[in-house]
Amino acid sequence: MIRKMKKEDLHRCGEIYAKAFPIEHWGIDWDPDNASEYLSDFFEQKKFLGYVYEEDDAIIGCLFALCRISGSKKEIYINEMAVLPERQGQGIGRQLLNTVLDYSKEAGFAGVVLYTSEYAPAAKFYRKNGFKLSQGTVCMYYE
Repeated sequence: MIRKMKKEDLHRCGEIYAKAFPIEHWGIDWDPDNASEYLSDFFEQKKFLGYVYEEDDAIIGCLFALCRISGSKKEIYINEMAVLPERQGQGIGRQLLNTVLDYSKEAGFAGVVLYTSEYAPAAKFYRKNGFKLSQGTVCMYYE
């Protein structure tokens, strides 16, 4: 079952996130506490949109997004999504993603945007679920 996220879900989401994003793939040493703190920053934003996937009152997956305006268009930006590693590949991520896509359509948003690493398994998942590479944008950083 998918439901809207509540503040009391944050620690469990941090536990899931720490397991789903191991240092080997992402280069960050997540633990439940720093992951919960990281995710709470999204939760506290004014236009936050978040969902959890539950079975038997246990949270197995979560999605953190933000409704925002980009230029003259309203869109949803997916910040993070995580599913317990042992439950990945069972359609949970797809259900969470479809919940946000449905919300976007119902609310009249222009679309849904996200960033992910081209080297991690997530890129293949998003392509499989209809996402395409954005044309005309470049990700840049400064150290």
